[in-house]
Amino acid sequence: MTKPKSKITYESALKELQGIVSVLQEEAVSMDDLSEKVNRAAELLKFCRENLRETEEKVQGLFE
Repeated sequence: MTKPKSKITYESALKELQGIVSVLQEEAVSMDDLSEKVNRAAELLKFCRENLRETEEKVQGLFE
């Protein structure tokens, strides 16, 4: 289940990603669950990258 973008923060996305990695490292995961977790991780990574890129642009704008 995907969280709405407007309700998620960078910190919560990172925490959820860490949780997914932890589960994948420590537990045997079914193929269906693996696919779901990989898809969710990809969404979270995209969100985090976009957030970091936007923040970097804002910071660079302050120094120009």
